[in-house]
Amino acid sequence: MATPVPLNFGRDMQGYNAFAPQPSTIKYKATLTANAATSVVVPSSSPSWIVSFRYSPNNVWVNFTGATAATPTGATLTATTDEMNPASVRLTSGTTISMITSQTTADVSVVMWPDNAYA
Repeated sequence: MATPVPLNFGRDMQGYNAFAPQPSTIKYKATLTANAATSVVVPSSSPSWIVSFRYSPNNVWVNFTGATAATPTGATLTATTDEMNPASVRLTSGTTISMITSQTTADVSVVMWPDNAYA
């Protein structure tokens, strides 16, 4: 595994946070196929991580609880631990991230930075 680059935000001309992080060295990608879950574990080299996701062209269900992500069934709203297309989250080391799509395919990207605020 590459040495992780800490999450350091860029600043604009006035010194305000511009959410322009340095490129990460911890990156994963996959092309999901319909109803076939995949997962990745957050590295243990830092206690806390900022994890960002990108999806194209279809929706992806993501689970951070250790359970396997599942696609919805039926038209009734039910409680879930899955989330559709999360953008960025803070996760602890060892967290299993599970992903699934109900579409034919979905390209996914997962990028992680150590969270120095909780190191």
